[in-house]
Amino acid sequence: MVYCAAFLLLRRWSVDQWYLPAGLRLVTLLLLPWRQWPYLLAGDAAAVLMLRVPLVESRGYSAAWAYISAIFFMPVASLLPLIARSHIPDLIRKDHWLLVLALTMAIWGACASLAFNAVLGGPQVSALWHTLVKYALGDFLGMLMLLLPALLWQRRPRSEKEAAALLRHGIWTLAAAGVLFVGITVATDVLLKQLLMLALIALAVGLTLRHGWRGAALGVVVVNVAVALSLPKVSIDGFFSVDVFNVQLLLSAVAIGLVAFGTQLSAAYESARSFSRSRDRALQMAHSGYLSAERVMRNRVVEYMDLHIQFNRLRRNPITYLRARGHYAAAMEMTRNGVIQEKLLDDYVTALYPLEIETHGLYHVLASVSLANKCDTEFCCRLIGDPRRMSIGLQLAAYRCLLNAVEFLPMARRHLVKARVWQSRGRLGIAVRVIADASVLDAVPRGDETLESEFLDRLTTHGGVSRRRHALSLSFLLSEPLQDRFISSRMS
Repeated sequence: MVYCAAFLLLRRWSVDQWYLPAGLRLVTLLLLPWRQWPYLLAGDAAAVLMLRVPLVESRGYSAAWAYISAIFFMPVASLLPLIARSHIPDLIRKDHWLLVLALTMAIWGACASLAFNAVLGGPQVSALWHTLVKYALGDFLGMLMLLLPALLWQRRPRSEKEAAALLRHGIWTLAAAGVLFVGITVATDVLLKQLLMLALIALAVGLTLRHGWRGAALGVVVVNVAVALSLPKVSIDGFFSVDVFNVQLLLSAVAIGLVAFGTQLSAAYESARSFSRSRDRALQMAHSGYLSAERVMRNRVVEYMDLHIQFNRLRRNPITYLRARGHYAAAMEMTRNGVIQEKLLDDYVTALYPLEIETHGLYHVLASVSLANKCDTEFCCRLIGDPRRMSIGLQLAAYRCLLNAVEFLPMARRHLVKARVWQSRGRLGIAVRVIADASVLDAVPRGDETLESEFLDRLTTHGGVSRRRHALSLSFLLSEPLQDRFISSRMS
């Protein structure tokens, strides 16, 4: 009953030479399960009987034509979808096969309709091939009017961002098509009407370039509706207009081209997205590897500090014993050795992992004496912003990149470090520039490609870029999404 009502409603809404019930047949035969096909056949037969039986008396057509064609047309038309669904797995996602199926079914349906008419005493035609092309084009455009929206709903975007973009661009396209439709309706110059129709096609092309096959599907439907409604309607069965026929030829060619091109474009977009996802996963794994390595070094530093505290406690008893026995010189020597050992251990553990970066931030570490001692240079720092707004992972990445930069830049006794924390477009990062000061000592080029490669790998993993203005200067930038800084504030 639902199919029969929908068939009659679409038949009433069909514009001259745009046969929407053909689209209903194809969509239902493709999307509905096999067990519901008997109901489709019965509903289609009932609808066609309601349309053809009155023609037996009013126009003198054969009763055999009215009943037999109504009952057997849908089974004959369903042969192609039956074969396609049986031999092509996941047919609903094979856009090129769906396009071929729609065109083939339109031709098959037109041939079957003319055969029933000729054999059973139905409406007769004089120009057989011309009528065949007219019926096929009308069925094909009617199929596209329903098949493409059904595919858009069946395979709607999973990404909310992509769905919102498609909806937004679709609304803009509908608004532009409405303006062009009004222009086509009120224009009297034939050339102007043709130019406005070409502008409608341009809208569909734009949607296709932006959204692939989904844009093509939406654009083809919008163009079909606008062009069909802009043409003068003559509600006479069998009416034929050469102008409408030419427009149909153009729309069919455009639809086939856009859907085919959109399918290939969507495949290219999907391949690019797949590559991007693989690259993002690889970068995420590398990023996790760097964080894991930093975590391991931090744990080692904490263990060394615990051992150092134990050593100090063990050393305290002999010092107290020596002082109690009056051996002040030996006690002082042991105390001095302990201070030296503590300083050496502090420099060593700071070189492994700067614990102060967790409490005081990156800038405190850059301005520390221990970093200058580690790199055997003097740092002159110009630091802007608060690095503690960034995550510990990004601060550590900037610290390691700075160490790498100092190592593969020409050797010098002084380095100028300029750093600025920035925030823009939902990202937070730091821009750093390192300059080897050759005025203090002649810079000696080192040219270590391994260190530079390590620097670039770390930079890429953390979404950074670099630029080397000349041999003595290197600039790099690191950034992260704003939400990442709330994930963790400690490397523990």
